[in-house]
Amino acid sequence: MLRPALVALLFSTAAWCQSVGIFLEFDSTPSRAAVEAMKHEVDQLLRPSGVSLKWRLAADNRGSESFANLVLLKFQGKCRADAWTAGLAPRSTRTLGTSKVVNGQVLPFSEVRCDAVKQALSYVRPEADGVERQKALGLAMGRVAAHELYHVLANATAHAVLGLARAAESLDDLVSARPAFFSAETVEAIRKALR
Repeated sequence: MLRPALVALLFSTAAWCQSVGIFLEFDSTPSRAAVEAMKHEVDQLLRPSGVSLKWRLAADNRGSESFANLVLLKFQGKCRADAWTAGLAPRSTRTLGTSKVVNGQVLPFSEVRCDAVKQALSYVRPEADGVERQKALGLAMGRVAAHELYHVLANATAHAVLGLARAAESLDDLVSARPAFFSAETVEAIRKALR
């Protein structure tokens, strides 16, 4: 039997859904498998916040659709997994994505730096085939993109203590089979900002 609080939570999540148009722009032709894996990961990560993402290519925009919110998500560099090369990923901290902030307000413009994100592939097993590598890249791209979308959708410049909204993630975590998540506080921040 479902408890009343759980029923109320399920009902409130199902009853409220915010449509967000995500317009994608790539520097170069990306891997289709990586892009599909990225979209899937972002959809899964943001689903608890009640956000329904509508994925579009910025180049195909004709202005004929309307959304409650829009975000331009630009992917810099080459978003395609190359053949495996030996070597460990660098241990230094690097920026994998950013969101535009002006006067303390997060604007709906984010970017993912694919060439930096690709360094996470050094944690994928060497015998992984090309399809697995493209999907691993998509998983990493999705986790970075979801982090940046948190900033935009919650209009938050601060980072969380737990979950994917933390200030830093290890490259290993970006391609890990362990599920990534946003904390309950982060999910609520997104829901509250979009209402």
